[in-house]
Amino acid sequence: MLATHLWAQTVPSAAPIAEYVTKEDGSTKTVNAGESFSEEAPLHIDCYGKMSNVGTTTVYYEWKLSKVVSGSESLLIRRDTEDTSFDVYDTGTYSLRFAYSYQLGSVTVDVDDIDPITFTVPESSLTCPDGISPNGDDKNDYLFVTCKSIVKLEAVLFNRWGKKIASCDMAQALAHEKSTGNKLCIWDGYIGGRVAKDGVYFINLVAEGSDGVVYKVKKAINVLKGFTSDQETDGNSN
Repeated sequence: MLATHLWAQTVPSAAPIAEYVTKEDGSTKTVNAGESFSEEAPLHIDCYGKMSNVGTTTVYYEWKLSKVVSGSESLLIRRDTEDTSFDVYDTGTYSLRFAYSYQLGSVTVDVDDIDPITFTVPESSLTCPDGISPNGDDKNDYLFVTCKSIVKLEAVLFNRWGKKIASCDMAQALAHEKSTGNKLCIWDGYIGGRVAKDGVYFINLVAEGSDGVVYKVKKAINVLKGFTSDQETDGNSN
């Protein structure tokens, strides 16, 4: 009788996946168990157990995020839900493991041999150009920083008299419509709604990478449009 009961009971199964949005083009990528990927920080990952054949069976779930160091996994976060999410800010190699257990008659069945999803967050980098040309020709109209795995950023721009003319933080840079992939827009070349006059401006930028590297940039930014207009300003007067 016991054997017949066990045979008739629905046996749960899982096909876990992880989803994330790429920095390159903003597309959503799906990764299956046993697969791997590389993406910059800050990285948000949505995880789904994708259970089937559960029926009325009581199932217990577990997601584990671990950091891989010298081939060994060090547990960072554990979640006891079928679906969850993780945010990763540090450089390194990681594994995502999904496991579950259920009752088969009087026996507890543990399914903990599902291949992990592995991913790598690369080391950080940041560069800032020396100038822009905000003349509306879609060539160097905006000041971009080219970066990788940057998790904090604060930029302030000044005119040659030391007056603050613009600023930008990480959230603003990420939200800017011109920011794409590894390029974050930190200045549109305008001062108080008016295009900046040709000349020399200065930037003070501090950023931090997911690997803890701090970037400090203090340099001159040259604005050269090639024309003058009564709609220009250097920020020193109205």
